[in-house]
Order: sequence, then structure tokens, then C-alpha cells
Amino acid sequence: MKMEVLDSIREGDATCLLCKASLYEYVTSLPADFRDFYIQRGIVTNRFLDNLWDTLAKRRHIPSIVLVAGPNLKAQQIGASFDLGSDFKVLDGLQRSHRLREIWDTIKYIDNSFVDQGDIPVARLTRKIAQGLRAEGLSPQVFQKILEAKRAGVNGSETFEVNTIWLEVWIGLSEAQQIQKMLVLNAGHKSVNIKHQIELLFWSNFDVLENELQPGRLFREKDKASTSYSKERRSGEFHFAHLISAFVSLAEGGIVTTNAEFSAAQSFTADESDDSLFDIDDHLLSAFAGTLKLLDGELRDELGIRWLGREVVMVGIFGAIGSVAHTHPGTKIKILSDFNARIKDYVSILNLEEFERWRNTLELSKVNIGNVNRRAVFNATKAFLEGRISSPIDWRNLNAKGVLNDAS
Repeated sequence: MKMEVLDSIREGDATCLLCKASLYEYVTSLPADFRDFYIQRGIVTNRFLDNLWDTLAKRRHIPSIVLVAGPNLKAQQIGASFDLGSDFKVLDGLQRSHRLREIWDTIKYIDNSFVDQGDIPVARLTRKIAQGLRAEGLSPQVFQKILEAKRAGVNGSETFEVNTIWLEVWIGLSEAQQIQKMLVLNAGHKSVNIKHQIELLFWSNFDVLENELQPGRLFREKDKASTSYSKERRSGEFHFAHLISAFVSLAEGGIVTTNAEFSAAQSFTADESDDSLFDIDDHLLSAFAGTLKLLDGELRDELGIRWLGREVVMVGIFGAIGSVAHTHPGTKIKILSDFNARIKDYVSILNLEEFERWRNTLELSKVNIGNVNRRAVFNATKAFLEGRISSPIDWRNLNAKGVLNDAS
């Protein structure tokens, strides 16, 4: 991609170049996998961006897009022209880039593959071939707008050649800095799903967990929403965001809620200059994964599989294990090992049919069901570990009886 440097700024070892390029250069240089950059949340619905063709046709300004250059690019002088090629990732502006590419692909399809039946109104023609357009990966709505413009004498390819776009090109950003930049850049936009934010902050641990949990399958929020996962979970399947909140609950020794303040949990600090965002104990992470596999192996029936698919359950279990480690002799790894040796006994007292009945009696208007569920699982698990409960759990009266009122 050929571009001109308009300005530059330096942050530590990283440099940002403000560049100008034609839309044609940008859209034709997008890498084939530009939508797959792991820190991005994926393509989302946005009715305003769906009208991007109108902005192009009227030659109006398109907000700048932020790129991360490949490792071989060197800083350039202001006023210089250079060729970035296709060795870059879209850090901010994925939605615009996706729609620009969609528009461009539609233009090329109309120009090169489509035979226009000019006697048929565009709207009717679009409805007629909508299924075929979708099979080509094209949007019927975009197709209709561009075909209408072409019939009115607008040259779609020329629109891309005459329009320009400003690009911020970062050179020398570490992986952790890229994640921090992305979260800051999205702070004023449509909120990034909190689960996706959490996954980004712990991304360096994904491969470790995935390997430890083999042959199980690990989902990300962009692969399957956590709500869908919880309803459809199968044995051996885990959700990355759930594992993070459960692991942090273990490390913190208590219940950790995945809200907007989650990433600032005590004892976990991020520094934009660091190569990793959080200091994770790899031995504890491996022990955590080992316990999870054992627990999953014991919960084989439909109720057990669904129960372990809930984040509130995971947080309650591992928060309790961490809490016991804080108040009793031994490390968290030792307490996990002790729990592993007693997992069959733990599963035998869960009384999950009663758990479901109790859970369904909770009134959303009166209590925060998630908090009540977390606390109940936390209290029951902690009581089991401390030898204060050994018979099937009466979930309905767990707290009301005061049996576990000393759990914290």
C-alpha cells in the first residue's frame, strides 16, 4: 500500500505515523485474513456503518483507521512516501474496513460478473438474486445501492481511486501495548463486550489453558457468546472468559465479578510498557486446569455438564478453594490437590436437581440471581473443604439455616 507521511509521534520505543492513502490502495492491500486479528471482537451490526457507501459516493470524510505495521517497517520521515504492502493488522477501524472491503467486492462483482437486466427495477432484481449474492459473500442491501448508483452513472471503482483516507500506522508496539491501545481506542465507541475485554487482558494464557485442557475445546467470546455456550455446553467444552474469572477468584481467594472494574482486580496490575499484562503463576494455572478437567470428568450427566457451564458456578467453586488457601495452612496448589482427591465426594453431595429447583424460585425483581448463585456455591464448596458439610446440599435453606454463616 503506497502512502504519504503527514506527521509522526513517538511513545517510548514505538512510533506512530499519520499517513494518507487512496481508498483504492487501502482496500486492495487489506490482507486476506484482516478480520481475524485475535484482539478484535469480530464484525458487529451497525446500521450507521451500513450506509458507508453514501459517504463514499458523496466524497465525505471517513474517520481515520489505526494499523499496526509488521516487524520490518522502519520509521519514516514526514513528507516521505513509502509502500507498506500488506504486512499490517487493523488495530482500530475493523468495522469500517470490513464494510469498505464489502463495498469494493460488490463493485468488482457488478463490473466483472454480473449481467444487469436493466428493464427490471433494482429493488425487485435484488430480491430475485439475494440468495445468490449471499452465497458470494455479498450484502443484498449494499448490492442494491451500488447497482442503483451505477445505473445513475456513478463509477464505483473511480470512487475508491479519488477518495483518500488517513491511516495511523504504529511501528514497534508490543503485543501488550497493542491490546492497551485497542481498549483505549474503543472506549468512546460502542462498548467492547466485557468478556472480550477480559479475554484480551489474559490472552497470553490462552494457549497454556488450551493445551492443559486437551482434548477439550476452549471457546472465545467471538467464537460463541458465553450465554449461548452455557445453554449448549457439552462435556469437555470450556469458555475462556469463564476460566479467567474463575482463576482470578482462585488467586484472589474470593468471589470476583466480571464487571467494568474486573480488569483492575487487586494484586493484578497492568503496565503499558510491559510485554505481558498480568503476572500469572504458571504452576497455579496448570493446577487449576488439572482440577477443572477432573471436575468435568465427574460431572457427566446433563445437569452436571450444564452446571459447570455457568460462570457463577466456576467462580463460586474456585473462589472458595482460594479462600480456604488464605485461611488454612498450605498453598493454593496444595488445596487444589486436596480437593482433587475428594472430587468424587464433592460431586456426590451437589444435589443438582435441588439446585435447579431452588435457582428457579429466585425472584429477579428482589435479588441479583447471579450474586446469590455465586455466594451459594462458594459457601457450599468452602464448607465441604472445611469438613462442615458431607450430606447432600439443601440449596434452598443453605443460608437461611445459618449452617454456613461463617463462610466469607
